[in-house]
Amino acid sequence: MSSSNPRQGSVLHPRGIAVVVESEEDRLVEESRQLIHLLGDSEENPHHILYFGKRGIELKTPEHIHHNGKRVDFSTIDFRTGAGNLSKNQPLPKAIGEHTTLVDATAGFGMDAARLAMMGYHVIAIEQSPIISAMLRDGLWRAEQNTEVREALGGRLTIIESNSTQHLQNIQCVEVVYIDPMFPPKRKKSALPPGHIQVLQSVVGYDNPEQTRLLFKVALTAATRRVVVKRPMHAPPMTTNPIATHNGKLVRYEVYRPTPHTK
Repeated sequence: MSSSNPRQGSVLHPRGIAVVVESEEDRLVEESRQLIHLLGDSEENPHHILYFGKRGIELKTPEHIHHNGKRVDFSTIDFRTGAGNLSKNQPLPKAIGEHTTLVDATAGFGMDAARLAMMGYHVIAIEQSPIISAMLRDGLWRAEQNTEVREALGGRLTIIESNSTQHLQNIQCVEVVYIDPMFPPKRKKSALPPGHIQVLQSVVGYDNPEQTRLLFKVALTAATRRVVVKRPMHAPPMTTNPIATHNGKLVRYEVYRPTPHTK
């Protein structure tokens, strides 16, 4: 199913984000009203602008308010038959395996979730940030207006705004839970992460290690087949004894078996 669900337990952001609406499109006006209600009055000197305009919902900086900003755009994925972006020989789909139902518990801008949906997985993408969730809903709506992207997604991507730790405790019949925590960079100097990750980090910050461990623990009881955790190469394993590890160039995907007594 390719739909977006209303917020279910989202979290508020720290101050520093202003909402600017220059659209009369009903869906965008309603979305902006809900966010303004959540975020409160606009900041006088915001770090970011959440802009509602002709391109949909964009995240901008005040100094670039008249330029295109960051938006969720699933049409940028190369979804042609046989394209490398959708190859199941990549580390992540190898870690997921031949299972068909998946929860992406840390959706972010949703590109992993969209790629996996285009590969044929049925994906529930959970994001608790109201700002990023609004951008996801907008991106999915625009994708549905594009015949090629809509057909590539095949109705297999659902977006839910919620706290994943809470939501997973009430979910049923999901084979795989995928967790991609937002880790801080290594202490020593290194290349900056890709631009979209920098943007995401600047808005939502880094994940709390204790909250990530709790999410992992809950995921082990929610999944019926496996839990997949994305880790930087320099980081230690999430816990001992993964049943498999699939390495990429900069990250690895650790595979864990669900807690036995819960299945």
